Amino acid sequence: MKRRYLLVFGIFLLFFSCNKFKGSQEIPAYLRIEPWSLVTDYEREGAATHAITDAWVYVDGNLHGCFELKQHNDGVYAMIPILEHGEHNLQIYPGVKLNGISSTRIQYPCYKPYKIKRMLKEGKVDTISPLTTYYSIDSTSLKFQLMEDFEDVNNIRLYIDTNFSHAVRQRVDHNVDTNAWLDPVDPINHHWSGHIHLGDSIHKFSLVSGEITNIPDPGNYILLELDHKCDEDFLFGMYLFSSQYGLVDKELVYVKGSDTWKKIYLNLSPTLSDNYHALYYKFYMKGIVDTITEADYYFDNVKLVYLVRNY
Repeated sequence: MKRRYLLVFGIFLLFFSCNKFKGSQEIPAYLRIEPWSLVTDYEREGAATHAITDAWVYVDGNLHGCFELKQHNDGVYAMIPILEHGEHNLQIYPGVKLNGISSTRIQYPCYKPYKIKRMLKEGKVDTISPLTTYYSIDSTSLKFQLMEDFEDVNNIRLYIDTNFSHAVRQRVDHNVDTNAWLDPVDPINHHWSGHIHLGDSIHKFSLVSGEITNIPDPGNYILLELDHKCDEDFLFGMYLFSSQYGLVDKELVYVKGSDTWKKIYLNLSPTLSDNYHALYYKFYMKGIVDTITEADYYFDNVKLVYLVRNY
């Protein structure tokens, strides 16, 4: 008898489960988000290199989600289902990985969102190619503290730390060395990179900024953008000087070597907030190889940028 009740109960559950999903279901509309484009004013904002990996999508001001642009058989994009129909306001914020780490994805605070209206229809795929720019320097609290593109040899703001090695700062002509970064918008005028070669008698280097003062208040976004193409890993860190503690060396991130140009967004905010008493700071990139290894390190489009929050 007990088995009969269990059998009847099981049939009832099966019937209920099947009918639960029968009938008309709402069919989503789809957004296909293509790779981002960044436009800059080179003289004021530097080169338009970026590593925007994500799209943070808002529908009528409500967050729909963060979506990574992934490689598919037919290209790089994010396919996003949306259970909304009719005309809607879309805001798409560019997202990056802080310090190159996937678990630290954020809406990049220095880039504007892409805003557009779309008529969403059931089952329809709407393709969007988002474009962004930096927030205007004149109308917001966005500041570029330092920009270095290695185009003017007499105005380079990064220095070899001779206390760490005897490497020599070099300019690299793209026409001579194809590893140098080349601006696709203006290859005639922008084709130089910072280059350090390790090998022979030189096996380590430290590329250091000058002293940076006028540090924003703790809690503000302070970020370093850096393009790099390095045969071996390198260390990114900061020197902080205060009258209380003297010179403090903070090792922050080991950046993986790459045989292609990469961009990284390095977050200086926590370190500077923890060391708010510092009178000045410097940032550095360090590399080291063994005595039988040679390696080339290329750096370009270094931007120290911060966004002051208004409380």
